[in-house]
Amino acid sequence: MDDKQIKEIQDKVIQFLDNNRLKQAIDTLGTDIDNLQDWDIRTRYNELQTAYKYMLEYMRMNMQDPERERLYDELVGRCYIINDLIAASRASEHSTKVYSQKCRRYKTLESIDTILIAFKENIANLEVTRMLPADECKKVTEQLQQEHERLLSQIWEAVWCSRSWTKSYAEKTISILNDKEIGLNDRATIVSAITMGALKCFEPLKATTLCSIATNEETLLATRALTGLVIVLLKNDTRIKYYREIAAALETLQENSTCMNRLQTIQIQLLRCRETQKIDRKMREEIIPAMMKNPKLNNEKFSIDILSEIEQDEDKNPEWAKWIDKDEIKGKIEEMAKWQFEGADIYMSTFSQLKNFPFFGEMTNWFRPFDTNVPAIADLLPSNVEGGKTLIGAICASPFFCNSDKYSFCFTFKQVPQEQRDMLMGQIPDEGEIRANEESVNAASTKEKHAETESNQYIQDLYRFFKLSNYRHEFSDPFSTSLNMLESDSLSKLINNNEAILRTFHYLIEKEYYSEAYKAGVIYEKSGEGDAQFYQEMGFCMQKEYNYNAAIDYYTRADIIKPDTLWTLRHIAQCYRLQGELEKALGYYRIAEELAPENISLLLQTGESFAATKRYEEAFARFYKAEFLKPGSRRALRAIAWCSFVTGKDEQARGYYSRLLEMPKPGFEDYLNAAHVEWVCQDRNKAIELYNKAKECGKTTDEIAGHIMRDKETLLARGISEKELLLLRDMLY
Repeated sequence: MDDKQIKEIQDKVIQFLDNNRLKQAIDTLGTDIDNLQDWDIRTRYNELQTAYKYMLEYMRMNMQDPERERLYDELVGRCYIINDLIAASRASEHSTKVYSQKCRRYKTLESIDTILIAFKENIANLEVTRMLPADECKKVTEQLQQEHERLLSQIWEAVWCSRSWTKSYAEKTISILNDKEIGLNDRATIVSAITMGALKCFEPLKATTLCSIATNEETLLATRALTGLVIVLLKNDTRIKYYREIAAALETLQENSTCMNRLQTIQIQLLRCRETQKIDRKMREEIIPAMMKNPKLNNEKFSIDILSEIEQDEDKNPEWAKWIDKDEIKGKIEEMAKWQFEGADIYMSTFSQLKNFPFFGEMTNWFRPFDTNVPAIADLLPSNVEGGKTLIGAICASPFFCNSDKYSFCFTFKQVPQEQRDMLMGQIPDEGEIRANEESVNAASTKEKHAETESNQYIQDLYRFFKLSNYRHEFSDPFSTSLNMLESDSLSKLINNNEAILRTFHYLIEKEYYSEAYKAGVIYEKSGEGDAQFYQEMGFCMQKEYNYNAAIDYYTRADIIKPDTLWTLRHIAQCYRLQGELEKALGYYRIAEELAPENISLLLQTGESFAATKRYEEAFARFYKAEFLKPGSRRALRAIAWCSFVTGKDEQARGYYSRLLEMPKPGFEDYLNAAHVEWVCQDRNKAIELYNKAKECGKTTDEIAGHIMRDKETLLARGISEKELLLLRDMLY
């Protein structure tokens, strides 16, 4: 049986269970278990089959069983587990995948005991060598360090490949992670093995173990466990309800306020991973090329100009919370700095090409906290690197680089010519950089800020593993899913407090995930604490999802709570306008005009609505005023030109279209509409010339013809016959 067949049977069982067809799932497992050499799995299956058989028999005999529903859920949960175990066991018999190979090597749960004994002996021996003169034990120390690396990898692999956990095994794992004789970084690495093992072969005890570690006093262990728990539960969300032990562990975790605060932070950090590919693309295609071309960046310090005023209609309310910057763009460098400040992953594009070093050929190393004592990099770095006084030291100590990227940097450092290497080891940051670095240190001085940095770095480490490592094809990528805890039955309960929901709601709006934001808002709305801003935001989500009736409803609620707000009135008007209810739209636009009589965008929107109702004089009044307030506004000129054409003021229309065509980079519509005017004015050659100019804007002849027919009603009203339009269309080919 090959991997494809194994996966098909596994998926078939999952489909049966997801559709509440337990009998068919058990029967399918029975046909798949024949000839399986793993007697533990066969025993578990037989127990499952027997329990289900008795449950059905008792029900047939009309025997009352108050535990029947609980037992049913338990059997479904066990069925999921056995299904995973059978698939893994089948694969381990022949598959060439790394996981299957390692499973063949670590066949029993006892495998870790032997390795652990050797590992602790190694730690003790290393301690002894540290007390001896360096020149006497250098070779021995190097050998012990290499042995340490090998044993750590073996422990990681043994935990990763341990499929069917027992309570004693879970307790043993927790005791290892609490053993302070083992280095903190080594223990943190082992926590990752539990997560990766649970992603390959889910077991409730793995989840409850992560719950236990999540409350550990060591933030490095706690944040890794909590992050892993979220990813594991999200992947297995449909089955978590069948494991009461997990529900109990989550309830206990929920009582820990520190864990719940960290969970809120981890939720935002996971959601932020969605932006990594966007940032990566923008870094490669826009920011880095712009920086390379900018002569100002040749100076010793970056020189950043504030961009000139940007013409745009209002969109998000500028009065909303701090997460919305009033200036959309302040320069590409500032944008990058903003991403970095938020904790976004801005270095993925830089380091994605630096993951081919032999170090990353060992799976364990993708999950290791950065440590300058790791033998693979210890000899590459200066002795004073941990002080952070050199440039390379500052990079190694920076909270903005994840652990994986720091290792990549160190290996790249080895390949740098000696002259540049000396500069990196000796260069001292200038006063401004020192001050900025001190501020970062002070900001990270609190335990919780430190925990936030550790979880963010770990998530970025995981992201690199699932996106870049040679092992990524053996896993389903959790970062290809939404990672939204509010959509999870098991995890949504953990962040169901208003602060957490509102924080997620705001983040999703900021990043323009409007549908998800709305769902989060619906949950928050039930609290009854929504204010005017909240209802504005809910309306905005619905407007972006083209549900204008719902948007109007929410905007109206915001207007009731906080009347006569310009932004709210305009958006109500926009929604009515988009629905074609122009009279209602004009009612709100007029009220808004009283609040902001010189708002150019508002004047134009109101004028466009009057024009759509053929009330051209009122439209002209607003367009002229907008053009007066902002001379040269293309939008105002276009509106005046078109209304002039529609109302028969052809010479005036010609004049305005001439102004538009003299401006830099006239648009397709400018050429098209100017051509309409010339055709009506009987200057056919000029019209054809302009239609051809419109084609040069990237439009095909068919598209031009389509636009002409779209304007058919207006052109007919201006005296062009239908046959003439057909001939005009043919002339363009």
